[in-house]
Amino acid sequence: MVSGPGVLEFRLANQKDAARITELHAASWRDTYRGLLSDEYLDGDVVAERTKIWVERLTTPNPKQRIVLAEAERGLAGFACAIGSDDAELGTLLDNLHVSREFQRQGIGAKLMHEIASWCRVELPGEGLFLWVLEGNRQARRFYEQLGAIKVNEDFWHAPDGRLIPGLCYAWKRLDSLVSALTMRTSKP
Repeated sequence: MVSGPGVLEFRLANQKDAARITELHAASWRDTYRGLLSDEYLDGDVVAERTKIWVERLTTPNPKQRIVLAEAERGLAGFACAIGSDDAELGTLLDNLHVSREFQRQGIGAKLMHEIASWCRVELPGEGLFLWVLEGNRQARRFYEQLGAIKVNEDFWHAPDGRLIPGLCYAWKRLDSLVSALTMRTSKP
């Protein structure tokens, strides 16, 4: 039986967190995108590539950026990164939501989503929330659809391994319903 995460602490990320975020991001890609991205790319130095992104985001952050960490006693359980007002129509971009494999299916993704959606609702009133997900990432698609996300666009991602991969854009135009759904989901024992 998998034990729960224990006590979780949610806090904003800072520069000192770049290495931990990078490691989780790379591990998540290796697990989730196996079969979608090339093995050569995933088995290569994904960490170095992700490090550049996270060091930049944490040292020179977008003024409307929010990076929330979920920390457990055993380490970094997950993180979410959002960019407020990223799209005039859709609102805030949920650019990353990753939960460590050992902490999945314990409600941490929903709690991170709740943190981001609540921030958006208060700090960016009237804006929606959207994200892009790879078409082949069925687990993530199910998660967002269960939270009431509506597919609003399709496009191709120019992946770092050179492939063009089909992606889907999901959105919530009204955050009140998303926050309510997340509150119900995260308040269950």
